[in-house]
Amino acid sequence: MNIRQELLTLVEQLPDEQLLVLLNSALSLKSGKIFINPMINSQTYQDWLGAENDIYDELFADELTAL
Repeated sequence: MNIRQELLTLVEQLPDEQLLVLLNSALSLKSGKIFINPMINSQTYQDWLGAENDIYDELFADELTAL
């Protein structure tokens, strides 16, 4: 089976939510832009990366003050 046929077979089995992710990826590839994982753009992920969740400042406070 060639790549196009295999991809078409898989696409037919995907639910609409996953098709949207695939469509965005395909459009990104076609335009030459770098694809960014949708999870990275999610608000939950961005909140998790926020300063209020930065436990490293507390864990390494002694090392940070020594610098």
